[in-house]
Amino acid sequence: MRKHHRSWFSLITFCAITVLIVALGSAVLLAGASVAFAVAHPSPVENVSSDEPVVLPAGAQAPTAPPLDSDGNAAPSSFSGMITDARCGARHRRNSGKTSADCARSCVRNGSHYVLVDGEKIYALEGDSTQLEKVAGERANVSGILKDNIITVKGVTAEPSE
Repeated sequence: MRKHHRSWFSLITFCAITVLIVALGSAVLLAGASVAFAVAHPSPVENVSSDEPVVLPAGAQAPTAPPLDSDGNAAPSSFSGMITDARCGARHRRNSGKTSADCARSCVRNGSHYVLVDGEKIYALEGDSTQLEKVAGERANVSGILKDNIITVKGVTAEPSE
């Protein structure tokens, strides 16, 4: 009978490959179980009939209807933020040689539209573009009616600079 001389390297390689195959199999199994669990337990707000009360997650607020005026129409609300364009948002190109106001006006002339940036919220602005052009690139107070993240502008005033 002949002796087989195997090296330590082949033993370590065999063990490493075995461990990698087991790890890959476990990862695939765990991912499949996670998908199955997510599909089996839908979000609490989905698939709710109109007769059932809606249960919102902790800390979530239910959407509210806009305030109404005496005629039953949506009353204007007040919003505050930076008037800029949808293309550049709150960050205009630094090396363009333009002020943020000039950049916003230029982008709007080239097809973009004005937006109000308030922290993480961005609202599209619809209304008199000459009124918005005057305060482009500045912080302003906008009064208007909000619907689907679009503010129909009724009036705009620049915030006083500090």
